[in-house]
Amino acid sequence: MTFLKLLDRFLVRLEGAVAVLAMTGVAAILIVQVIFRYLLQSPLFFAEELALVLMIVATFTGFSLMVAEGRLITIDLFGGRVSPRTHARIAWAMRGVVLVLAAALAVFAIRYLAVPWVWIERSATLGLPRALLYAIVTTELWFLVFHQLVQLLHTWPGRTPEPQEGTA
Repeated sequence: MTFLKLLDRFLVRLEGAVAVLAMTGVAAILIVQVIFRYLLQSPLFFAEELALVLMIVATFTGFSLMVAEGRLITIDLFGGRVSPRTHARIAWAMRGVVLVLAAALAVFAIRYLAVPWVWIERSATLGLPRALLYAIVTTELWFLVFHQLVQLLHTWPGRTPEPQEGTA
């Protein structure tokens, strides 16, 4: 297995843990919020914002994981109309388009984070810089770009596919 594939698998495990922790955090903070609001009559003022931040982290992490696992929803317009070889090339080209678009979005996100006033703005209840959330999203975008690049290299047209784990 190549270094890129090993790094890809490591990032998948890391992102999986982050996604699970984020969703667990959302569930926990909302349960605690219900207890505090309805039983103790003293709602937590930061609960909704924290839940929103964790949900955004889980969403972008999950999206990156879907790219890594090749589980994005696709619409196949050419399936039975072209040869399998042509179909594989079209699929590879579409992965390239996704890579270019994701990389462009990630570059724009980096440029946005480079603007000084972005770091000045603070969240309403947590008091954290909004740029911290933007930085997390940008990191996940770059992970997505990396996963897509690995997918693109792994599915290079004309390359003999590696046997899947657990198959003969």
